[in-house]
Amino acid sequence: MLIFVYVRKLLLPLLLVVSCRLSAQEVIVFDDLTDFGDIPSTWKEVGEVLADWEQADFLSTLPGSGILVNPPKPDNGPHLVSDFVHGDLTLELEFMVPKGSNSGVYLQGRYEIQIFDSWGKAHPTSGDAGGIYQRWNDEKKQGFEGKAPRTNATRAPGLWQRLKIDFEAPRFDAAGNKVSNAKFNQVFLNGVLVHENVEVTGPTRSAMFEDEQPLGPLMIQGDHGPVAIRNIRYQPFGQPAPEIRDLTYAYYKGKFPSEADFKEGDPEERGDLQKITWDLGHGVLDFAYVYSGTLEIEKAGDYTFSLAAFGKTSLYIDGENIIADGTQFPADSPRSGTRYLPVGPVSFTLVFYKNNYPGRSPQLGVFVEGPGIRKSPLHEANSYVEHLIQKPVYLEPAQEPLLTRGFFEHGGEKKTHTVAVGEPSGISYAYDLEQGALLSLWRGEYLDASPMWRQRGQSQLMLPLGAMVNLAAGPAIAALPAADSPWPDSLGSDQLRIQGYALNRDRRPTFKYLLEGLAVEDFFEPELDGKLLTRTIRYSNPEKRSDLWARIVAAGTLAEVGEGLYSVNQGQFYLHVAKGSPGKVVLRETESGQELLVSLAADANSNSLVYSYIW
Repeated sequence: MLIFVYVRKLLLPLLLVVSCRLSAQEVIVFDDLTDFGDIPSTWKEVGEVLADWEQADFLSTLPGSGILVNPPKPDNGPHLVSDFVHGDLTLELEFMVPKGSNSGVYLQGRYEIQIFDSWGKAHPTSGDAGGIYQRWNDEKKQGFEGKAPRTNATRAPGLWQRLKIDFEAPRFDAAGNKVSNAKFNQVFLNGVLVHENVEVTGPTRSAMFEDEQPLGPLMIQGDHGPVAIRNIRYQPFGQPAPEIRDLTYAYYKGKFPSEADFKEGDPEERGDLQKITWDLGHGVLDFAYVYSGTLEIEKAGDYTFSLAAFGKTSLYIDGENIIADGTQFPADSPRSGTRYLPVGPVSFTLVFYKNNYPGRSPQLGVFVEGPGIRKSPLHEANSYVEHLIQKPVYLEPAQEPLLTRGFFEHGGEKKTHTVAVGEPSGISYAYDLEQGALLSLWRGEYLDASPMWRQRGQSQLMLPLGAMVNLAAGPAIAALPAADSPWPDSLGSDQLRIQGYALNRDRRPTFKYLLEGLAVEDFFEPELDGKLLTRTIRYSNPEKRSDLWARIVAAGTLAEVGEGLYSVNQGQFYLHVAKGSPGKVVLRETESGQELLVSLAADANSNSLVYSYIW
């Protein structure tokens, strides 16, 4: 469940008022500037922000709602401070900074996660984007503590970036003495985990308060550099998980193919339990258990239950089967179901049985989350080991590019003929050898190859470890019957003949194929110390065909923000088309958005097309 932020009339000057509703699956709404009340006049509400990765301020803004923009010095100043206070919470927001800018998000107004233009920095510090900023010793005039992000997952200035923070407030006893520190359980930057279980012993530098308290407001820094903020959402926690009262179990001895084979029969044994556990002393094989009890619901709302088990499980809440009978293995993701529950007692029935894999011990984990309730176990600690420590199979390029063949997930589909390429500079990409298509780009660490080797390598997936940009699938070059013909999703083997790839002296691949009489070479090379990836498509057109086109990019929106420079999907990434394209660059509308095409006609100016991805 998410709690969504609505901005309404201020109760105090210079504060960003944030109120919330406890309904699930809604979207944050910023109506218009009047909804913000008397917030600092330096902050403006707009509908769109345009930027250039080489400029130190935003290029322009467009009227509308949903985005808050803070200008550069000397025109900025006061911070944005919520009129709600929070303890434990998860927070999500998107931010954009221009070149060289600096801001920050303060949990409880005290503990900062840094916002900064750290694009391309090889060794980030606590002062870089995603860092937990350092504390300050005023007597010694020096900083201390602070925590750098694990990896630099930032994107280019002027692009939208995502923060997700799971924060745990400090704890105090009845006398007001602190008994545990504030903690960042997890911090994700652009989908990459950059912090986990990091304690903060006190307020970080430039905090609103020097003391620590159970509660405090959310603050977004406004006196440093220009920043744009959108899509703020948060979920407060602090409520205890519901307890299962009058918990009992029924034990059935035997090997059972399904629930129906034992649930109507008489159990071998019945008993009472304090908490759910698989280990009731009946062995690790050929058993079935049915756990029954009553959940006491103190706050109405949507409750999500999850099962993580080695065996077969199903779950019934208030008489409804919300998680159907199914088999799980240790590496499988938990299965879950959600139901709205009213205040009061609710019946609970869990079914667990196992009759396979005699060499593996059972595991049974049952979790619940709901209004103000973190995901919490309903089982005993010895019933389920949530994190089985397994050594990952990380691949990392060292002195030269690293190529990896395997399966790659793209757009919910497993691509089976793909190659990933990782550069020592931290830039990586995945290429579809069947279609001559660039699938994805990412920056940071390269690949986790564990699924290719563990448990017989059943998924065979290569898992990118950096901040991802996914591109539209489909061939880079195609023959169009007419200039307004739709771009094909794929090409058959009668149209496209793949010829593999060759490595140059730097071990960078050139992908080769024949398409409609066209001999194509597709080459990628990082530039500016890995800040951008340049693609060069060389081709020969011996048949002098006039119906051949190259598609540079397909996206929801494309906006030209400089000569040959396009902002893709309102700041997801940039694309720069080099001068001297073979033919005219055509921006056209499609059913799903826009496309940028270049004609490869016989009278083209050259036989190569060069453009760069910047993110």
